[in-house]
Amino acid sequence: MTQPHQPPIPRPLYVSPTGRGGVDFGIQNILRSVRRYGAAQAELLRLPELYNFAPFLIPRALPPGWWHNFNITQGRSRVAFALRAPGRPLVTTVHHLTTDPELQPYSSVAQRLFYRLIESRYDARSIREADAVVCVSAYTRDQVERTYGRHDTLLIYDGIDTEVFVPPPGMQRRDDGLPPSDARIRLLFVGNRTRRKGFDLLPQIMDRLPLEYVLYYTSGFQGSDEAPPHPRMVPIGAPDRAGLVAAYQSCDILLFPSRLEGFGIAPAEALACGRPVVTTEIAALPEVVDHGASGFLCLRDDVEAYAARVRELGEDSGMRRRFGEFGREKVAHTFGYDQLGIKFVELYRRLLGGSA
Repeated sequence: MTQPHQPPIPRPLYVSPTGRGGVDFGIQNILRSVRRYGAAQAELLRLPELYNFAPFLIPRALPPGWWHNFNITQGRSRVAFALRAPGRPLVTTVHHLTTDPELQPYSSVAQRLFYRLIESRYDARSIREADAVVCVSAYTRDQVERTYGRHDTLLIYDGIDTEVFVPPPGMQRRDDGLPPSDARIRLLFVGNRTRRKGFDLLPQIMDRLPLEYVLYYTSGFQGSDEAPPHPRMVPIGAPDRAGLVAAYQSCDILLFPSRLEGFGIAPAEALACGRPVVTTEIAALPEVVDHGASGFLCLRDDVEAYAARVRELGEDSGMRRRFGEFGREKVAHTFGYDQLGIKFVELYRRLLGGSA
């Protein structure tokens, strides 16, 4: 009796130059999840940051036959076109498009020129040549379709490890994951100190909040020795994964006034830890945060609205708990490692000739 054809076990190689944002977390999440759900031999090859800007040099940086131990190659859209290997399907992930008009006001002149004249060509080539294009949100998928005309993309949300990012016992706030403070309400901001992330709005929001509110903030990938821009803002540097979980568990609310997100990893992580989120009704953020159920969505740059919603949550512990419980369930069901790993492994098996 003839045995049904079994496709090869997926052995993907992810090639990722070091970055300075959520894309780095995204590729690590993909690696961890696919190892858990059927691609145990997946590997991640990190390259110096330079190759983000000159990905056409990547083939010269790799040893001869670098693809031999793998049957899938994958990279973000900025670099994937340089990863084509003989007989191996090529997958690219699109986290966000820097050609998005919504990004332009928050980019420098040099950034806008690079995005328009150079990176857009990298993205276009990767999206055109890849055997499969994966988008991390419906917003990003729509951007890819409108900008580059590819309509067969696959939506696989960025994944959160909900076995690591968990609420504290009883949903009660920890007190040991952030620097000591007498403040009654602890806010947390996670991200780079950039205008796109809305960091410049934080001091204005704090000016409108009671004195018993304090805001802790990370330095992201772009560390800075600058003094805090507000007397009730406390820097916590760049915590590792365990430290970040402890910070989420030790805050009351994530304040995230970002102006544009291809997904929104920080809000999803905070919700996984049972913490409500105040953020912006823009781009992919409404896919992550449900207004009035797990947090509040404000109009972009509306400092008064951010402050009012933070105070509404700050003065109602029952609401914070309800929002946190709803958010935890939403993330575990929609953005967990199971959906991330299973969907990628199914994609790999299809590309390798299976029927999954």
